Amino acid sequence: MFGTIFKKLYLHQNLVIGGRIIQNGDNSQNQIEKFLEDKHLIVASNRGPVEFYKGNDEKIEMRRGAGGLVSTLLPIMETVNGTWIASAMSYEDAVIAHKYPDKRVPVPMDDPKFWVPFVVVDKEKRYEKYYSVISNPLLWFVQHYMWNPPYTPEIDDKIHEAWHEGYVYVNKKFADRIVEEASSNEKDPLIMLQDYHLYLCPTYIREELGDIFLSQFIHIPWPQPEYFCIIPDYMEKAIIEGLLSNDIIGFHIEKYVNNFLRTCENYAAKVDFEKNIVWHNGHKTYVRDYPISVDDKGLIELAKTETVLKNEEIIKEIKKDSFLIYRTDRADLSKNIIRGFKAYDLFLEKHPELQGKVKFLSTGKPTRQQIKEYRDYKAGVDKIIDEINQKYSKDGWTPIEQIFKADYSLVAAAFKNYDCLMVNPICDGMNIVSKEGAVVNENNGVLILSEHAGSYEELKDYALNVDPFDISQTADAIYEALIMSQNERERRLKGLKKIVSERNIYHWITGQFDDIQKLFK
Repeated sequence: MFGTIFKKLYLHQNLVIGGRIIQNGDNSQNQIEKFLEDKHLIVASNRGPVEFYKGNDEKIEMRRGAGGLVSTLLPIMETVNGTWIASAMSYEDAVIAHKYPDKRVPVPMDDPKFWVPFVVVDKEKRYEKYYSVISNPLLWFVQHYMWNPPYTPEIDDKIHEAWHEGYVYVNKKFADRIVEEASSNEKDPLIMLQDYHLYLCPTYIREELGDIFLSQFIHIPWPQPEYFCIIPDYMEKAIIEGLLSNDIIGFHIEKYVNNFLRTCENYAAKVDFEKNIVWHNGHKTYVRDYPISVDDKGLIELAKTETVLKNEEIIKEIKKDSFLIYRTDRADLSKNIIRGFKAYDLFLEKHPELQGKVKFLSTGKPTRQQIKEYRDYKAGVDKIIDEINQKYSKDGWTPIEQIFKADYSLVAAAFKNYDCLMVNPICDGMNIVSKEGAVVNENNGVLILSEHAGSYEELKDYALNVDPFDISQTADAIYEALIMSQNERERRLKGLKKIVSERNIYHWITGQFDDIQKLFK
């Protein structure tokens, strides 16, 4: 049953088994496949490529994991019969995992192309401490500059316990699983760790396997060392030593690379800022930037589908004859949603003649609602939307329309039709919304972009750039987008489309494999 489900899912997502790894060059694809012929590719991440849930009929069903990482790596995993290790995120994940020897789920089940070994730990005693105390909010808030140092965080016994009983414990479990998978295959292991949930893994893997190849990509920002030191010294030391057990560490942009190198100065024997190399405990680590992007061609094809076209009717009904401002976010504090709406409030106050002629559409989804800070922030978002709507609504016009838990086909429909896209995070590793929107938009839409988004470095020449803390500047940017000439709007959108097409998601992954091939011994 599950094999059939997998095949249908891949076809729906344009990820047909045996699909293309690289769309922009057969030579690159062939080189990667040849390089991986004698390697056992092992990817590890907190969230995996598939997840299980209970459907309406109470039967356990499967869906593909979300995100660009899954879309990019799945075809590679299929081609080389790789292994993707992940946390059992739900009760259903654990149930399915226990049906197979060593909790190793074949994908698809009737004709395996790759395997997903689940790491199963006690949810309340271990996983919640690992994820909901240390990974989020402690590390996430530090790396996004979201703590308020005069008041937060308070590093108390709860956090110290969660580090040892949760974060360290789960990282060791991941490392044990990776070592087991690497040791059970005759091919040389090539291990690609993903993100901040697994900072300690490389240390434990290196201790067990010795001279094997490890890489790790960090999908979130790396802050300045003066801010990273908010976390206790022993935690910081363990994290840096873990990361420096890798052969390659990847970040989105050069700024994060430099911040990391500066952080390493307190621990490493030598840091080379010209070549981006760190020496520690006799080991050499290369630190590189690989800006993540989107599958531009896939998005363009998706935008033509019947489902998206149908959802365009909803968007056009919301828009009517108005100037449409759009944003789409998880309800995460780093996304700066409340200040974005405060800027819109100020814009309407400054330009009363435009009231009734502008519409702000917001789509999103809940995130980390088990964490109080996130519940409070979502409540704050709802509150300011209600306040603005009560303040300005008249004659059937409502200034803000919120659609929560919108599916991606509706998001794509909004991307096609916005006049202005607001992307104003406090801090973001990359923020692919700014790239997705530009690729799909057919309306000469203008991008308002935070200077603290990772994508700023690539897109700044064609965006209206704002300080995310400056609501006056953001309000003025909304007005500038509204009065901008069509020729200037068209010039900017064409520039954004060109940048994304010239460095799409496939360049992100081939850049990493190019460096791995040079260093793998």
